[in-house]
Amino acid sequence: MDPLPAHSRHPASSRPSSAGAGHGRRAVRPTHGRADGTALGRAPPNACALLTVDEIEPLAGNASVAEGVSNSIPASGYVACRYMWGVGTGRFKLDVTVNEASRMFPAMSPDQIKQRLLESVRAGTADAVISEIGEAAVFKPDSPVYASAFALVKGRILGCTSTERFAREKKDQVIGLLKSAASRL
Repeated sequence: MDPLPAHSRHPASSRPSSAGAGHGRRAVRPTHGRADGTALGRAPPNACALLTVDEIEPLAGNASVAEGVSNSIPASGYVACRYMWGVGTGRFKLDVTVNEASRMFPAMSPDQIKQRLLESVRAGTADAVISEIGEAAVFKPDSPVYASAFALVKGRILGCTSTERFAREKKDQVIGLLKSAASRL
């Protein structure tokens, strides 16, 4: 089970809207937060301030990491920062994302969200529960070139997703980046 609803991974492309009303789809209204994208009146964080290029460079090996490029969808409580390195087919990235947990998991309590995150770890795989980060955290290497770590921290879902060669084998580095980012959230 994936810890994140499909719309949270690519919020702009698959978010339900009122455009489908009358065709079996309903508009989804957030149950928590404000219309300006802040939950409980708090400002969204700057995802690019959660990690430094110096912290990411060990993940990139000998390549130079470009400064992060931010992206946000304020109405969804989503902010992100993408770091990239390499060229051509050797171009790789690290995405740091922050989502309001109450928007990703409407009508679920913090305990239910924590449980959902922990239940996403699949037995017999390289998935793992991570201790000492937030209220709950997991490592999910979906393929040899795609590995993610997610944590529930202060009512937000923080994610670090690495897309590169041998991403699965860089588990400790991805988890270390998640831990650093969580400490600044």
